[in-house]
Amino acid sequence: MSDNFHIGTTLTRNQWIEVLFDKEITKPKDISLLQVMYSFEGHQASASQIRLILDGQKTVAPLNSQMGHWGKRLVKKYPLRLSKREDGTERKWDIFFDGWKEGKLFIWKIKKELVEALEETKLTGDEQYPEEIQIDRQTNLTEGLKKTITVNSYERNPKARQKCIDYWKPICSVCDFDFEKKYGDLGKGFIHVHHLVPVSDIGLTYQVDPIYDLRPVCPNCHSMLHKTNPPLTIEELKKIIKNK
Repeated sequence: MSDNFHIGTTLTRNQWIEVLFDKEITKPKDISLLQVMYSFEGHQASASQIRLILDGQKTVAPLNSQMGHWGKRLVKKYPLRLSKREDGTERKWDIFFDGWKEGKLFIWKIKKELVEALEETKLTGDEQYPEEIQIDRQTNLTEGLKKTITVNSYERNPKARQKCIDYWKPICSVCDFDFEKKYGDLGKGFIHVHHLVPVSDIGLTYQVDPIYDLRPVCPNCHSMLHKTNPPLTIEELKKIIKNK
């Protein structure tokens, strides 16, 4: 297999379930990494995108090191034949992921068997927010709407979502509504998260930043932002409210 697309050997779904619950092999940070990747469409992302959501950094060396250590722990219990690079060093990430180059980035995609294990064990970390804008997946979707689903996956990613809210606070960026002030403890921390980047600009290689690309908005303003296609900007909606 060429360096442009690489597929290594992997485990069965049941073996992955064992691995996920084996604390000697799988650490909490390994689960967090998988959960970030799972939230992306196709369960695939670049290492720099994953790290940006995990801890706000873009350098990939720590993740590469993490995958190497995880792979070492895994092969002590599961005798897998590791693939080797031209210089003789072993790849360990390809136990977990398929990988390929896309532009300047190298993309990881979680192995199908590992995805099934995450879903079976309910370790995906994929949180559904019923108050968020929903898209009817039964209809014939245009490319734009398919990309909107991708955007929504960023918005629902619990780590990206929380980084956005921690930074901007759970107050609407359009109308300044604060649920805690209005409803007390019942409304504490409640808010929607809206993606600022135009749908046409979203793609696999786009590096989504939870702080600069996402904004907290109340449900009413979130719905109004999405009344048009492409969505209104926050500033445009503010002007509409001001001129009302």
